[in-house]
Amino acid sequence: MLRVRGLTVGYGGEPVIDGVDLDLEAGGFASLIGPSGSGKTSILRVVTNLMQPLHGSIELDVDARDIGFLFQDDALLPWRTVRQNVALGLRIRNVTSGDADTQADDWLTRLGLKGFGDRYPGQLSGGQRKRVAIAQVLALSPKLLLMDEPFAALDAIVRTRITQDLLDWVEREQLTVLLVTHDLDEAISVSDEVHVLSQGPRATIRARHTIDIPRPRNVLEVRRHPDFGPLLQTLWDELAGEVAEEGIAT
Repeated sequence: MLRVRGLTVGYGGEPVIDGVDLDLEAGGFASLIGPSGSGKTSILRVVTNLMQPLHGSIELDVDARDIGFLFQDDALLPWRTVRQNVALGLRIRNVTSGDADTQADDWLTRLGLKGFGDRYPGQLSGGQRKRVAIAQVLALSPKLLLMDEPFAALDAIVRTRITQDLLDWVEREQLTVLLVTHDLDEAISVSDEVHVLSQGPRATIRARHTIDIPRPRNVLEVRRHPDFGPLLQTLWDELAGEVAEEGIAT
């Protein structure tokens, strides 16, 4: 579904990433991990055409309207109700107001927010706001879902619950997902493949790891799988090595 070839991205002509190759099959779940400044988010932005590369190519087997982007910030409009926020993308696609509201309420129910449609974002907890943001994206039926550290600001318990809910939906609908995360446990728990970027500038993918843990997965129980601990140590060693090479204390 996604093929990245020789991707070089920079700011002011200075490459942040240099020569990245990446393949993501339909129905696959891949994670990008790497030190801060290694260009992980820049890759997502190029895929969504939010920025242009210096060199390289992006090939997609889906239209732009089939791509969903879940940002680190929820980006909800504070003057709109929860229902109106979820329905916004549908209305932009010319879905009638009544149908858009019905679909919005359906998604809110699926994500445990039944009866919250008339509230405003400022009346919700952080976890509830994140569920609204997920509903807003999934209501548009994306085929490719890009996520940029979407749960980083949540506490551990809420984060685990929301991650599990989203993972269940992704597995059930066989969505294709590319996730940027700094959380190594999260990357292993949800992914089929983890790509490790080197330290920037001129970062590239230094390692790829296939996660041979059966699906469906429970994000808590998966940590007990015999492959989990060794792979976690490998990822940690690779990232620590990248940071150490830059002379930054680990």
